[in-house]
Amino acid sequence: MAKPKSVLVVDDSRLTRMMIVKMIKTHHSDWPITEAASVREALECVNAQTFDFISLDHNMPDGTGYEILPQINIAQPAAHIGIFTANIQAVVKQRFEELGATFYGKPINEAMILQFTADGGQS
Repeated sequence: MAKPKSVLVVDDSRLTRMMIVKMIKTHHSDWPITEAASVREALECVNAQTFDFISLDHNMPDGTGYEILPQINIAQPAAHIGIFTANIQAVVKQRFEELGATFYGKPINEAMILQFTADGGQS
């Protein structure tokens, strides 16, 4: 049996966090999941513990996913990072992909979450 993966879900929307957590838990009930509602909380989390997967929103009240992604990449070089955002402009997608993140446009669905948790999940 594979070792449980750890997940950080970063989104200022409580409803979005709840949906992502529920979808992950449905398929990976033993995976520990940490939630962050802001850029500040996300940075505190990535500097305090290691994650296998990080779900990151782009537009949050205290900053953007794009602004903090370089810091997350430094703190969590082995993490698979998925950007979940309603901002689906091609330039936004390209910028995130250039930084090594996988881009997913909102609305979030179960197929996206299954793909996200399958990507980079080998160990």
